Amino acid sequence: MPSLNADACWFSAQQLVGLPGMPKSCWGVLRTAQQHAWASRKKQQGKGHEYPLSCLPAETQAHLRQLALEEAITTAGATLPAPPAILTDRQITEREARASVLAALRALIEETGCTQETAIATLLTTARADTAAPGILTALKNARDSRGRRALADDGLPTSRAIKRWITAADLAPAVRQKDMTVPPWATAFLAHWQQPQKPAVAYAYEQARADWQDAGIAAPSIHAVRRFIAKLGAVSREVGRMGPRELKNIRPFVRRDFSDLLPNDIWTADGHCFDAEVQHPIHGRPFRPEITSIVDVATRRCVGWSVALAESSHAVVDALHTAVRRVGMCAIFYVDNGSGYRNVTVSDEELGLMGRLSAFMTHSIPYNSQARGVIERFHKTVWVTGAKTFQSYIGAGMDREAKLESFKITRAAIKHGGAMPLPSFDLFLKWCEEQIAHYNARPHRSLGNKSPDQAWAEFETKGWQPECMDDDGLAALFRPRLARKIARGEVELFGNRYFSKDLEEFHGLKAHVAYDIHDASRVWIHTPEGRLICEAECNGNRRAYMPKPVVDQARERRAAGRAKRLESKAEEIRLEMQGVSALPAPAFNPTLMVGAQTIDLAALPIRAPAEATPAAPARPPRRERPAAENYAEWLELQARQARGETLADIDANFILTWPMCSQARGYFRQHPEAFRGTTHA
Repeated sequence: MPSLNADACWFSAQQLVGLPGMPKSCWGVLRTAQQHAWASRKKQQGKGHEYPLSCLPAETQAHLRQLALEEAITTAGATLPAPPAILTDRQITEREARASVLAALRALIEETGCTQETAIATLLTTARADTAAPGILTALKNARDSRGRRALADDGLPTSRAIKRWITAADLAPAVRQKDMTVPPWATAFLAHWQQPQKPAVAYAYEQARADWQDAGIAAPSIHAVRRFIAKLGAVSREVGRMGPRELKNIRPFVRRDFSDLLPNDIWTADGHCFDAEVQHPIHGRPFRPEITSIVDVATRRCVGWSVALAESSHAVVDALHTAVRRVGMCAIFYVDNGSGYRNVTVSDEELGLMGRLSAFMTHSIPYNSQARGVIERFHKTVWVTGAKTFQSYIGAGMDREAKLESFKITRAAIKHGGAMPLPSFDLFLKWCEEQIAHYNARPHRSLGNKSPDQAWAEFETKGWQPECMDDDGLAALFRPRLARKIARGEVELFGNRYFSKDLEEFHGLKAHVAYDIHDASRVWIHTPEGRLICEAECNGNRRAYMPKPVVDQARERRAAGRAKRLESKAEEIRLEMQGVSALPAPAFNPTLMVGAQTIDLAALPIRAPAEATPAAPARPPRRERPAAENYAEWLELQARQARGETLADIDANFILTWPMCSQARGYFRQHPEAFRGTTHA
């Protein structure tokens, strides 16, 4: 091990192999030296090069210095130089200027043979008279220490005494007062109150810590000393406790992933995004925020597939994947988060899922680590978040609250009063999405060297790369979701529907894979567990419904039933609040109504939308504005007409069924118990 002195501070690649901070092989050291452009010289003996200590990593330098120190202790023949101090720009400027002044001073002494005192006086005199050599005046002014007190007639030049100190100084760099980085004894108690997730103010934490300092017998510092201590803390250390681990990731160092070695379709990344503006619902036309699922190719940053759904689901993911595979071929790795749209049997199951049939590997990012999927997160911000701000119905976080509320009032008033909905239709929104994707794929991308994703994709194809594509028939079969079902007597049951085929006779008891179309429930495709197609089974009957229902329709009905149930619960709560405490006990609701000799089940009758009801005659005021007595009289009259067999208008028939259940009728029956006893509800 060579000693670290001025004559022996060079090391060969063989000597550096395996040291802390260095590669494990000689070839790795040579490559590292080439990448970081280390200074080098040829070995004095043998072949190869050697590198100075100053070019090595700090960790390696510290290790070499420790070895030299240990060698010096044992041999007493080597000295370890102090590690170089980290200088400021001002210190470096003054050091170099002082070196220039001393060099000019030595040259003057050698040329004239004068004494040192005379040379210093001559140098300062010529500088003040502006007759010195070029650059000397500037060097003298830069060499002067900026600290200290200056006289009124100061010319900015150093004194002769200062120049004499430079001649004998070991280091020409001026000393700079360093901050005191010792942790004061009161800091622990203060940080315990200040580093809290509630992010208290310094003054509040200071007041809370005073009691702890008093109990521990520690002298309380001033609040200004506390603020100076906080300013000394590092950016991350200062926020520990005030930020959680996930928030701290935003200010910690990170690993920037390199995608230069990837080919198109090597890695796809996908995610769902709830659009930040409202559009018309494709079914009932009311405002809603669609869920957009996007798939981006990592190598080219090209958006290869997308879909729009009512909510995040596996069907939206399958539709986006179907679009991507149909357009650009199949991927090797599918990189997604841990959402329910990806962790399900339809997508991720190794045997029945889409990934297994695509022969693709799906990997998930760490939970609450969206930074790892920065490609798709940046895509959402560039395309969907920015694009949503062009809509009048934008309701994102950046929208002005007053304007957002005004837009909400306009759309809800249109729903209530039947006006035109000031929102784009769902079809127009789909066309807009397609235009946004095309614009994104055609615009230059900084990470691609200002090439667009389409250009980067075309460049790979020019070099001979071709995607692995499938024909339409194979693609349709591939993207049909599958479920395992047992064959019994030529039948399989799926989603409440029964499917039959004579070809299943010899497969009784087999647990087969049933492929289905989410939009067509009239037939299914039966496969063996190995994937071989057995037959196509037709729908033979359904005990739950007269006609088979597709999966999407069933899911839509379940969602609507849940929403209706929540609305009924809320409406019942509102009615109870309006009624208050009644003088008479509220009668139990009878879901049947006697019309003549006929019994009608009110719960089984559909509730008609107000838009389908026949408007009332203009000569009479609306029933909701008339007194209860008039509505009761008309109700009795309509009952009598219906009992005689007359055909009533839809609005009148609906009035017979619904008026006894409204708050006006219940209030009237409480005031007139005899009228209530005469109804079929008594």
